[in-house]
Amino acid sequence: METEHVSAFYDSYVREQAATGINDRIYGVYERLLKLGLNETSTILELGCGIGMMTSLLKRTISQGKIHAIDLSEASIAYGREHIATPNITFSTQDITAFETTLKRPDFITLIDVLEHIPLEKHAALFERITGIMGLNSRFVINLPNPDYIEYDIAKEADSLQVIDQPVPFASLIQQLDAAGLELMQYEKYGLWHHDEYQWFVLRSKRPFKEESIDSSLSFYQKIQRKIKRFRIKRLNK
Repeated sequence: METEHVSAFYDSYVREQAATGINDRIYGVYERLLKLGLNETSTILELGCGIGMMTSLLKRTISQGKIHAIDLSEASIAYGREHIATPNITFSTQDITAFETTLKRPDFITLIDVLEHIPLEKHAALFERITGIMGLNSRFVINLPNPDYIEYDIAKEADSLQVIDQPVPFASLIQQLDAAGLELMQYEKYGLWHHDEYQWFVLRSKRPFKEESIDSSLSFYQKIQRKIKRFRIKRLNK
């Protein structure tokens, strides 16, 4: 499908997005990012930002770091610049499958309910591009509808779908991420309005195994808890 046609769809979708605003799904992802360590100094590349509803939440936390929010839709980016922009946020109109950014090894790269709207044949190259800007501590986060959920909508509610709205098969997705040099750190299937609607992925760049003791990275409190647990296990063997 022509990029101009897709862009035009999202240009016309701005009013609907603005009317919806921040919903449970968007706020839930924000909470998940906080649990991953999002803080005031974080740098984040937000791919497929739409009109910036997630960006508006990110800026509540990121006061000293930087946000680069990218979307294909010029009208969506214009909305973000007008309503959400602050000095530490950069909005860019770009095709995210060929994105450019000045962020160096950002703490987070996000694809929040975006991947299902990108042609499947472009996923592998996108993942390789993302890997290319990641540092050892970068986290690549994907929130994605369960493919069965999208197939249900295609069969039952096709009129509600966006211009590209396709199932992303789990097996091929994992293979492409692995081929791009990424490894899965967290995965969860979860629901908001119905059971098992969404999938949550947290990935990092692959690195060789290094024999490092977990005890060396624990806090004093965690070490005490670990000793108590081991004591209880030892008593089970008596």
